[in-house]
Amino acid sequence: MTNLILTSNYNGNKLFGVGGATLQSEKILISTESGTSVTLLRGVDKVNLSKFVNQRNVISGIAKLNDVYVLENGDKKLTIKIEESTVHHETNIYIDSNKIIDATSSKRKTTLTAGVIILLLLIASVVFGIRQKQKNEFNSKSEVRLQTAIENFELKTRDSFSKAQEIAFDLKEQGYKNEKLDDLINKIKESESDILGEVKVDPKELIDLTLQINGFNGNKISLSGKTMFIFDESEKNIVKLGLDGKSASIAAKGQQLDGVVDIGSYDNKLFSLNNDGIYEVGDKKIKLKDSDWGNSIFQLYSANIYMLDKDKNQIYRFSGNGKIASGAGTSFSDKTDWLAPGVEADFLKVVDMSIDGSIWLLSSTGKVSKFTNGNPIPVSLNGISEKLEKPTAIYTNENQKYVYILDRDKGRVVALEKNGNYKIQYISEDIKNATDLVSDEENKKIILLTGSKLVYFEPK
Repeated sequence: MTNLILTSNYNGNKLFGVGGATLQSEKILISTESGTSVTLLRGVDKVNLSKFVNQRNVISGIAKLNDVYVLENGDKKLTIKIEESTVHHETNIYIDSNKIIDATSSKRKTTLTAGVIILLLLIASVVFGIRQKQKNEFNSKSEVRLQTAIENFELKTRDSFSKAQEIAFDLKEQGYKNEKLDDLINKIKESESDILGEVKVDPKELIDLTLQINGFNGNKISLSGKTMFIFDESEKNIVKLGLDGKSASIAAKGQQLDGVVDIGSYDNKLFSLNNDGIYEVGDKKIKLKDSDWGNSIFQLYSANIYMLDKDKNQIYRFSGNGKIASGAGTSFSDKTDWLAPGVEADFLKVVDMSIDGSIWLLSSTGKVSKFTNGNPIPVSLNGISEKLEKPTAIYTNENQKYVYILDRDKGRVVALEKNGNYKIQYISEDIKNATDLVSDEENKKIILLTGSKLVYFEPK
């Protein structure tokens, strides 16, 4: 009969708290502690021998060459293999670091080395098998999630697109590799602005206004043609410059601006709305109209002044009559009601106005109103992703394709079509610092006033 021995990864083929094994004649006896499981690996077969895991147990069986027994209890593992012995009358061997092995016993060394190698290969194969199983499960689950993302993307709605985007980038972050995933992510990036109607922008500096006036902190822009007037209400300063940020100069300051609550411009001329009336501001400060209105804002368009009186819920027009005597300022008629007869309006919460032939009004509640020839035109804001809550400024003109709204609390500029439908929104943390805006679609610029600076970004 072939002489058999036991080899293991612990002295005496036993491990405290787990159990041990011995050979008796042609049998192997395995004793286990409570909680120990026993698995037999015989060729390609794997047999679970643990019947009473929750108590001490003794398992016996026929000892067969190359059988491997694995005893596990928690994180403790004892691996035992049955091998052929090259030394007669010896039934058990083990690795003992405390004993000196005879250097002349080359056969024993060879057997011991082979046993260790086999054991390491066995452990490696088990670890590899577990990892391969985990990888296959990950790939299988990821493939299902990828298909869900593709289906959501193909629906082309905002909600479905957002879901597809979330799944796709999560799979990428988890390390899932698939050509379909790469293709989907590319499509998501290309379609993001069209489907979500949202573009992230990085505004660039146009000009630092403190280079003109130290400590300048503007809060209002008035645009006439290609000339901007920037008003610093607290320090009573106005800087004049081109849309390109060049040719900056001081347009007015100090006592010239006492009592100014709003500014407007037309044909490169500067006008101010004061507590006591309307003035033309230049080398001289010329009073054009005495005040007989309440809390108001105003704009100039086509040589006319349009004033919104919040207290009386009315819009007035002062028709421009061209220049009168030299040095006497520009002439305007007395005010007339611009709203059509019978039109009722509530202008109390209006914060800004802009004119392109129609008058656009923006309320602090987020309501956008449009009046044409004195009559209200419904504005529905169809398609906007999040409603306007505390917008601060609105801008358009007769040459612009879109109406732009500054929603600084949400760090966005919202673009509307002239029929009032939502088109797109531009997102940036820098927008949260803006107080006013104008647009120059011809040169692809949306210009923001951020106190001491003018910044801009290119619209899509």
